[in-house]
Amino acid sequence: MVTHERSPLEPESGYQLKYYAPGIGNVRVGAVGDPEGETLVLTKVSQLSPNDLAKARQQALELEKRAYKVSPVYRNTQPADPPATVAGF
Repeated sequence: MVTHERSPLEPESGYQLKYYAPGIGNVRVGAVGDPEGETLVLTKVSQLSPNDLAKARQQALELEKRAYKVSPVYRNTQPADPPATVAGF
């Protein structure tokens, strides 16, 4: 699937094509009309072990706690709802 996206912050220059692959997600991003011709391309797909995934989730929740302390804007949002543990993970 290919999507055409514009940046709400830069509507005149923030135009990108994003490419998605089933079961993978975003595999390529290219800016249309970019004088530098920068393109991001997925080069490797890996999957975290259940243990590493749990660590990453915990780190994300710790970052969120900090965000509520340092950002008045973030303080007005709902806290993340950690996903339920899936059997075997």
